Amino acid sequence: MALTRHLFSFCGALAALSLLGIAVLILAQIGLRLMGSQIPSADDFAAWGLSASIFLALPAALMHGDHIRVTSLRQLLPGTAGHVADIAAAGFATAMMGWVAWAIFGYVRESWTYHDVSQGVVAVPLWIPQSAMVLGSSLFALAFAERTLRLLLGRAVERDDTDEQAHGE
Repeated sequence: MALTRHLFSFCGALAALSLLGIAVLILAQIGLRLMGSQIPSADDFAAWGLSASIFLALPAALMHGDHIRVTSLRQLLPGTAGHVADIAAAGFATAMMGWVAWAIFGYVRESWTYHDVSQGVVAVPLWIPQSAMVLGSSLFALAFAERTLRLLLGRAVERDDTDEQAHGE
């Protein structure tokens, strides 16, 4: 499980780099517009960077407990019932995200098969920027599967960097 945790953190770093890329692109676009020029298809590249940052950040956010979730019902349930509810919710989320990842993979496979390209000035094969969605959603499903397993084994589900360094996980 340490390998997946490093993989999820790496994807979080890629998401941060995508956001940095968007910021650099926007600043460059502003500067070039002041000089009477522009970056071709800059809006497309920014949109793809945003999509990549969202999807790639999903597993790291789950690992750190940063996703919004409803805990009102969980807090009302006593110990064992609450734990069973957590396992059921994580199992359901694993199945749902597995299905979402599979559907996105099918979508990207169609882009590959039909040689879909972007409609902007720069014709980019769409499977390239869409691949980040496949990677992010697949790893998000894997993160939920790991969460389910951790709950079943009675291990901590959310990572705290200070605890992890102290325990060497």
